[in-house]
Amino acid sequence: MRMNESVHHRDNAIACYIGEIPAFVRQALADSYQTLHASLPFFEVFRSTDHVNCYVAERGAQARTILLFHCHGRQVEVLNEMIEIDPAEIHRFADYIFGYFRQVDVIGFKAVKTPRQPAGFPVQRYHSKDTYVIALPATSTAYLESLGKSTRAGIRQGLNGLARHFPTFTSHFFVDREIDENHLRAILALSENRINTRDARFVHDVERIIRLARICGFVSLFTIDGRICAGSVNYRVGSNYFGDVTAYDPHYEKQGMGRLCVYLTISESIARGGNKFYLGGGAFDFKQRLLGVPLAMDALRIYRSPLAVVANADVAIATAAAAAVAWCKQGLRRNKQAAWARWCLGAFYFFRNKLVK
Repeated sequence: MRMNESVHHRDNAIACYIGEIPAFVRQALADSYQTLHASLPFFEVFRSTDHVNCYVAERGAQARTILLFHCHGRQVEVLNEMIEIDPAEIHRFADYIFGYFRQVDVIGFKAVKTPRQPAGFPVQRYHSKDTYVIALPATSTAYLESLGKSTRAGIRQGLNGLARHFPTFTSHFFVDREIDENHLRAILALSENRINTRDARFVHDVERIIRLARICGFVSLFTIDGRICAGSVNYRVGSNYFGDVTAYDPHYEKQGMGRLCVYLTISESIARGGNKFYLGGGAFDFKQRLLGVPLAMDALRIYRSPLAVVANADVAIATAAAAAVAWCKQGLRRNKQAAWARWCLGAFYFFRNKLVK
């Protein structure tokens, strides 16, 4: 069912499509956000689009705010993640939702960047996710020259060493339907093996990764003597690239194969006209050495009124608990070199692995 009525504010229009996603939204999402976690392919593979609703707010001739959301009883959960959004647009969305869905008391965003809280509603907010993003120059040569002296020297030394000791080293890059499923499985297996040597219990969601890669994937594959020595699984949305999994054969760790894999993948994305490269979350020093700039995202809970906070005390308490956990994690990351932080992280992974068993 489509709700045909539009609500107008001056020259702006809002339309909401109930239980459907209009055909134009696929491209419009890519144009508006150019981010993986707000793209329809990602939603179709890693989220549920059953009974999803689509909010579209026009802002002038070109700009749009497009938000996909589920409505579960008193709560609305927005699917879009890792997007930047103006507080006025969040307020306009909340005002619309609370006006049309009379039963809804709470609106949830999992990960958005906004300079301040939307005015007019009670809000809970805490740091939930982050990533590192590189603004790509016009050429790979310019990118290499912009790196720090020691990083640049290390990359050159690594590439020269590969050419000298492994003359059959070859790079390959594939997109969408060019991607070989066996290559993907090999890269993901290398990644799992490396992670699990640290006494972890981790498996990739292989089938979903394969499905998404076939739609918007960008896979790098590196071979020596015809055998896979490293590779990465990445995605493309518009002119932006998103790193997901990077893996390498530990036999080549001394050659800095992991770092070289990331560098060569970034260089190829520049050659293909990339605008930004997202390195993903996790506070690793090498991401900043590769010119990654941290981009933090917040979870938001927006309530209809102060009374709605009381009526949904379970949601408010759970959100406060999640905020406390996020605050602790940030503290551990900031002090990761301290003995107490290492002990806490070790204990966390030990008990988590015991539970997984």
